[in-house]
Amino acid sequence: MITIDDKKRDVLMVIMALLWAFVLYAVWSGAVNKNPDLIFYGFIAIAFIIVCFYLMGAVTNEKMSYVVLIFPVFFNLVCWIIAFTIAYQTRGQKMDFILGMHPGMFGAIIFFWLGSMFSTALSLGLFFDKYFLPEGKWDEFQKEVSQLEKVN
Repeated sequence: MITIDDKKRDVLMVIMALLWAFVLYAVWSGAVNKNPDLIFYGFIAIAFIIVCFYLMGAVTNEKMSYVVLIFPVFFNLVCWIIAFTIAYQTRGQKMDFILGMHPGMFGAIIFFWLGSMFSTALSLGLFFDKYFLPEGKWDEFQKEVSQLEKVN
């Protein structure tokens, strides 16, 4: 298990702020200076921002399992990087369509949308009871809510 306490969350928040600053710099400077590589690195930084959000959201009682770190967190990172790479590298090119879509759009749909939905839905189905809502927590919550309803 990985411990992510308040100090580590603060570090993640600072990392996210720095990544956002880099994204703004990369997109603005890349567009003004006609530097497509810098714009692409900004897209990759966005994928890492999402990983930071996943890391903060996948914590239960300041702990996160290595299984959850690998799938869905790193799996989503890989899917997003592949999607951004395909979409960005094929931009503006006349190419044969795949299932009626430009290859960049096809890659974005397959890796960005379907990859994210697949990993999130599958991880919730596989890991929710064990890692996110351990045995007995739901019963405690229902008991607490029923006590509050009696007060009202």
